[in-house]
Parts: sequence; structure tokens; C-alpha cells
Amino acid sequence: MRLHAYVLAGDPAWIAQSIGSYYGVVEKIVVSYAADGRSWAGFPLSVDESLARMRAADPAGKMVFVPGDHSDADRPVMTVETEQRQAALDAASDGADWVVQLDTDEILSSPEVLLAQLREADRRAADALAFPMRNFYARTPSGEFLEHCGRFWTTQAGYPGPVVVRAGTRLSLSRQAAGSPVHRVDVSPRNTDPAHPFGTPVHAVIPDDDAIIHMSWVRTEEQMAEKRIVSGYAPERNWDRDLGRWRRRTAHPLRTVLGAPFARNPFARFRITRLPEFADVEP
Repeated sequence: MRLHAYVLAGDPAWIAQSIGSYYGVVEKIVVSYAADGRSWAGFPLSVDESLARMRAADPAGKMVFVPGDHSDADRPVMTVETEQRQAALDAASDGADWVVQLDTDEILSSPEVLLAQLREADRRAADALAFPMRNFYARTPSGEFLEHCGRFWTTQAGYPGPVVVRAGTRLSLSRQAAGSPVHRVDVSPRNTDPAHPFGTPVHAVIPDDDAIIHMSWVRTEEQMAEKRIVSGYAPERNWDRDLGRWRRRTAHPLRTVLGAPFARNPFARFRITRLPEFADVEP
């Protein structure tokens, strides 16, 4: 199988760790970026810093840099994002069998496990691989991390979209490909993602430590201030409220963790955990 990847340049926080985690298993990485340095909604984006970090993470020259016009304040953000992803996926599909679509704050813990599941997806004639992500929320004062979890501190997976798709796939929204047969992997025989119905099929189970590490909210204050502007989901959040909660939970992790069994919102449950050494660095 020939494996390519695409990434979107604009979020520099975890680029080195993310790209480095799968660099050895792909032949080409298409880097899509806004030529005007603007986000989907038209705000300034850290494109130059992202590109510099990407070039530093490309010792074998696998990256192909593709500028474009990916900003339109007059249309829904998710529509513009999907168009950019589709253009990047189309470019990465050339000469590939499958295309990795990981964001630059997502770190692949076990490339060999993902490849094994991709081979299984291929055997099952699936067109997409849904692979579990563990969502990390904040670094605590002790240096450990708050991680989203189940009611009684069990591992909770997230699926923003398939992380590998067949070359030529048509995206329906962001990374999602509606209608594509999916090989779905979880950390339990039963679905652990509260965003999916309880009976969502699970085709394979992997250990917790082999899941993708998503560092979405593990950032500095300055990076969070930017995220509230450029995130594709920015218009859907009350950022003053959410950032206030992020600061309180970060400052009082034990109190936050003890509240997990009583939280009605399944995305407001946290446990304290450590990361592998490769990710345990300042963004």
C-alpha cells in the first residue's frame, strides 16, 4: 500500500511531534496553507511559523507545499474548511492508495498498530479507517495532564473523522466522508465515544496506549487566545465561559477529577494521566 498524507498549516503548537509520529510510514505529505495567512473566517493565522516548523520536520524532503485561497468570511467556516481539506486530499491522492488526514495537534502513538488496522480495513473493503483518539485537555501544575474520560475515569475515545481514507475519497464535512464503509477501531469492545450511539459497531479493539493522542487544548494562554478565533468550531462556543473553565480546571485538577462521576455532560469528565515522553514537552 502506498500511503500519503496531507496537513493544514496554521496551528504550530504540536507540529514536530505530530508529523514526526507518522513521517516514517508515508511517502509524501501535502502541506496546504492559506497564501494570505488568513483563517477560514478571515482572521490572522500562524501560517509562517507553521511552515517553518514543518520544513524543519522534513529531513527527507517528503513535503509538497501547496498555497491557496482558503478564507471566506461570508460563508460557513466548516464549508470553507471542507473545501481546503478536499483540495489537499485530492493532491495527496495522486499516486497513493490511502491518505492519512491527521491534524497537527494529533500524535500517532503506535504507527505499527495503525498500519495493521489499515491492512484490515483494506481486507474488509472499507474505504475509511476510524481510529480512536484520546483527548487531552490541559497540563496541570504538577506536569501531569487532564484527559477527557468516562464517568468512572475509564478511557473515552473521540472520532472527529476517519484518520485514513482511500485515495480519491469525497469529504462531506471537515474530515468526515458520509456513506463510506468504515473500519472502526476502539479501546473497548463497545463504543466509548459519547458523541456516537451506544451500539455503534466496533470492528477491532486496541490497547489505550496505542490510541492517537489529541493535544487540542494543551496549549499556552497565547495559543488558546488564537484558537478561539481560528478554530473551525469557534462560532459554536462561548469562549469566555469555556476558557474560564479551562483555567479553573487546570489550576484545580484534583477537584476537577473528583467531579467526574457527577458530571451530566459526558465531555466534562476528566482524569489525571501522564503522556509518553515524546509528547511530554512544552508546546
